[in-house]
Amino acid sequence: MSLSNQQLETIAKVLSAIAPGTNPLPVLRRELEGVSVSRCEADDMSGETPYRSLPSFDVFLVDAASHCRRLVADPMEASGVIVSARSSS
Repeated sequence: MSLSNQQLETIAKVLSAIAPGTNPLPVLRRELEGVSVSRCEADDMSGETPYRSLPSFDVFLVDAASHCRRLVADPMEASGVIVSARSSS
């Protein structure tokens, strides 16, 4: 599976419209049916490079096809996303 440009645009659009402190997962899961969507704390992603940084969120691409997820940089390898709220500091 891969993420399409349209799906990536939807992710950016949703996350840009969501107020800081709001959980974006329900909206993303509704808009991206069949795509694995998770969230984690910014500290959990420390040292990792996001696929995209938005004003309130970082987006990481994951290959969730097997038991263990792995971060990927290429949307063609991605089957899901991890969303991390950006720290305000």
